[in-house]
Amino acid sequence: MNRNTLLVVLTIALAVAASACSSSSPTITISTPPPASLEINGSASIAATTTHDSGEGVDWSCAPAGSCGTLNPTHTASGASTVYTAPSASGTVTITAASTKKASVTATATVTINPVATVSDLTGTYTFFANGYDINGAPVSVAGSIALDGAGNVTGGEQDEFDLSAVTPIATADPIMPASGAYTVGDDGRGSLAITPTTATPYTLSFAVVNSDHALIIQFDDNATTAGSLDLQTSTAVPANGGYSFASLDSADAFVFGGVVTSDGTSTFTDPSDADDDFQGTAFIDFDASGGGFSPTDASGRGTLTLFDETFGSTLQFAYYVVGPEAFRIVQIDGNTFLAGSMYGQGSTSGAFTTASLGTVVFGQAGQTDQGLGFYSAAGQFATDGTSAFSTGVADANLGDGTPVLAGDLTAGTLYSVFTDGYTGIVLGADLDATVPTLQNFGAYLVDPALNVTDPNNTSGGGGGLMLDLDGDSLGAGFVTPQTAGGSFAGNFATQQDAIYNTGGFNLAYDLVGQFVSDGVSSFTGLVDQNDLFNTMLNPGVTISGTFTADAANPGRSTATVTVNGAATPAAISIYAASSSLQVHIDTDTTATTSGSPPVTVFTGTIALGVNEQQQ
Repeated sequence: MNRNTLLVVLTIALAVAASACSSSSPTITISTPPPASLEINGSASIAATTTHDSGEGVDWSCAPAGSCGTLNPTHTASGASTVYTAPSASGTVTITAASTKKASVTATATVTINPVATVSDLTGTYTFFANGYDINGAPVSVAGSIALDGAGNVTGGEQDEFDLSAVTPIATADPIMPASGAYTVGDDGRGSLAITPTTATPYTLSFAVVNSDHALIIQFDDNATTAGSLDLQTSTAVPANGGYSFASLDSADAFVFGGVVTSDGTSTFTDPSDADDDFQGTAFIDFDASGGGFSPTDASGRGTLTLFDETFGSTLQFAYYVVGPEAFRIVQIDGNTFLAGSMYGQGSTSGAFTTASLGTVVFGQAGQTDQGLGFYSAAGQFATDGTSAFSTGVADANLGDGTPVLAGDLTAGTLYSVFTDGYTGIVLGADLDATVPTLQNFGAYLVDPALNVTDPNNTSGGGGGLMLDLDGDSLGAGFVTPQTAGGSFAGNFATQQDAIYNTGGFNLAYDLVGQFVSDGVSSFTGLVDQNDLFNTMLNPGVTISGTFTADAANPGRSTATVTVNGAATPAAISIYAASSSLQVHIDTDTTATTSGSPPVTVFTGTIALGVNEQQQ
């Protein structure tokens, strides 16, 4: 080979080698990018594609480290997905995909992490109500409206309250002082609202925002513990012409009152009307509740109304606050008894309900008994056959007698009827509790199928109604709401629990409200504010965590163990899913221990009812 030929061969070899070196350098691109923004705790699948890496794949990371969320798995093959989960605080996050073969070869994506809610989301006038107990153990209920400016300031409002151990037990049309209160909202939707009425004692609410129109609330101070809701006021109009369902509970007198009345749209409740009450275990069923009426509302959406009650043979007077055209909060102000509750419209279905109107529902209810701890809670699900019976149904009930009912059958022998005005009677074929107290006879009062009874401004999840327990040794109030099959329990949720527990022979009240994120599979974790007024007092921002298991035999029902504030013993909880956005839950922890001569039975445990509502 001559010198020129050798030079040509060497030149070609060097070119081939250079080309080979160049083509072997790895590259990486994010082929499935994350969304530009995610809500806190939100998740998304992402992927990256590599070349010239000998199949070594992709390493994932994010910044700022320690507060940017998680990636699972942190190593993938080229083109394979990982799941990015956002942190629990808002901000900007950078996600990096690096070539495993050559770490300096990277591709990045930026994601804005948004809060669930901000102060500006709560702008306008909101109607609120809450029920519970004060520091002396006396019942307290409040309903009112409050103006929020979207910048953290209270600019006015009005409320009606009874607090049976207060210096002024009943404070009516009590102005809320402007520029005296303030509110805050954290990234997870948990917040605080200070309210200063003119007559009643100032107080503080803790809340969890579900959406800009609705929040779950508790009183969170050392004067009382209560639970209720805060809802955007979209109207100040009186009840329009048509049917209205109502239900109310008086825990001071062991009294429930509910039914259906018809508004003339001006000032009077007329026939048709049907109502029920249960006063200290004596029930009056299906009596005429007409003969009452209502006043015009003021600028705060407050008016007064009267409803006829058969037990007392007279009208009872309430203050009412408008949420919207078909939603009202009511609180009794005449001092004869102490009822508080809600009234909902029936819309175009008024006068046209049928036995098919009840449908497939979830219910939640709580009240009082004359056995065990003296309180109970119940939750369940059932489907009607559209004629007179339940085709499926189970319920859990904690009647404070030491033997909680778990997935008790609701179908055998159960009968129901629906009047055209939405008045509904339900009689279970057998007492849900095998011993005492009884849980068998109910009244339900149906509402507009387009109205959501747990979130009145929500345009989805409508229908169902309000509900009373009308038994001789138990009474209570609650709601029924339509159930959608196949709901998912995943994402950010506001949670609330209203509870009575017994320790050392004393019944004590507590409430909690907060936020958690559920993985939709088996677990959830978050933070809550707990007002354990009579024991550990105020517990702000404590942890809540739980694991849950679906009931394969009863789709829609789950059981869970939940730990709040590091409690040594987790609570046993039963959960019924109405939809992906609403679950009803009760505590099923009570025991009965008998000892001594003569034998004495001691009841301990917790009676609680609550909801989980998906944040939107």
